[in-house]
Amino acid sequence: MRLIADVDTGIDDALALVWLAAQPEVELVAVTTCAGNTDADQAAANSLGVLQVCGRDDVEVAVGARAPLRVPLVTVPETHGPTGLGYARLPEPNRALSPRPALEVWLEEVRRHPGETTLLLTGPVTNLAVALDAEPDLPDLLGSVVIMGGGFDHPGNTTPSAEFNAWADPHALARVLAAWQGRPVDRLPVLCSLQVTEQIVITPQQLTAMTAALDAAPVPRLLTDALRFYFEFHEEYGYGYLAMIHDLLAAQVAAGALAVPTTPQWVGVETESELMRGTTVRDARRLWGYPPNARIVDRADPHRVLDLLAAAIAALGAGER
Repeated sequence: MRLIADVDTGIDDALALVWLAAQPEVELVAVTTCAGNTDADQAAANSLGVLQVCGRDDVEVAVGARAPLRVPLVTVPETHGPTGLGYARLPEPNRALSPRPALEVWLEEVRRHPGETTLLLTGPVTNLAVALDAEPDLPDLLGSVVIMGGGFDHPGNTTPSAEFNAWADPHALARVLAAWQGRPVDRLPVLCSLQVTEQIVITPQQLTAMTAALDAAPVPRLLTDALRFYFEFHEEYGYGYLAMIHDLLAAQVAAGALAVPTTPQWVGVETESELMRGTTVRDARRLWGYPPNARIVDRADPHRVLDLLAAAIAALGAGER
């Protein structure tokens, strides 16, 4: 499988990258970044460092959109720490970022391999919206598209009704969904949204069980230091001393490692109202009669997600990748 990961590398994006880095069947073509959890340049530095810790210096890392399409940039250091990775400290980089912008990387790869590349987006979908303007045939050139974003029949995590990625660049998500509306169901983007991703939880005890035998290895140390900040954040906001690791689920779905049921539906995104900005609405009863523009993940097995993560940590810790 050929996969491009588009990330705003905070803590749960880092878990997604660690997991992907350990998958021998995934050709991680490139990692590109946008602004969201942190700014796009810091996200690129974080991605480069995470891949270096995982021994994946073969993966190109390119900077993408530095701001949302229309709304002001907002990052969330209170959630992911001042550099985006909590208390984790990355090694000095042993290579440079790509001289190519993310858009150039995307277009070259999908034009050279039409229909063969899966696109995983774990931050705001700004880069995809920009790419659609540059290449309107992108939906035909891409293979699968998997997005972590939105929320349905579930409280928001940024406003009472909105998930962060959708709120951070609602115009981009609306643009993306419009581009796929009416296409064959098996080609529609897969949305891993809050009502499912908030069930993917890791506790300190589970993390310790995954890393105890590899305590001195760099990957477990990175995850332990990053997640400690995330545990503290979730506790401060009333969730308990745990972490919701949204992006890991999306990575496993994109790689085909986790089978999940989906429902094709039409999804709208609120872009005008400040009160409801970024709120995603699905037409579950097809009252408007619009053709579907997304496949919404209905449920996932949290135990399977963590088992896959544990296997990846063990493989990287033992140098088996």
